[in-house]
Amino acid sequence: MARWDQKHRDTPTLEERRLKAVELLRDGVSQAQIARQLAVSPVAVCKWKKSLEKGGTDALRAVPRPGRPTTVPREKLSTLPEILARGALAYGFSTDLWTIPRILEVTETEWGVRYDESAMWRILKRYGLSWQRPLRQAREKNLVVVKNWKQHIWPRFKKKPTDGGP
Repeated sequence: MARWDQKHRDTPTLEERRLKAVELLRDGVSQAQIARQLAVSPVAVCKWKKSLEKGGTDALRAVPRPGRPTTVPREKLSTLPEILARGALAYGFSTDLWTIPRILEVTETEWGVRYDESAMWRILKRYGLSWQRPLRQAREKNLVVVKNWKQHIWPRFKKKPTDGGP
């Protein structure tokens, strides 16, 4: 069996992993093997087994997290990578560079909800997206001329060590 997918660490996924461990425990699989299959520590499996013995399967169910519920449904949030893949030019920006303010502007028009910059960073991180800085390069740069200069002209001016030492 393949290792457990750690990409999504939300409450339903973690509950699913615990319930999978219950199935494996009932099938007689050792705790060490379950830990390897589900990519968790053996201590976690031991705790799950104790909880199962004390409270049954309900003891391993997900407990709702406190806090404000998300304002955008998960289905809409999952479209964020598609929105970003279209590029910033598709949304009327002058360059194809995504910035947090631009992402906030687009998501506000798409979803009708305004997020804070720090909240958008967390959403981007959840989908495996990160901040990237584009390489700056002059538009007039001629790569053939630069390569020629590095190979033929620069070596003539470069200092060479003398035979006498430092």
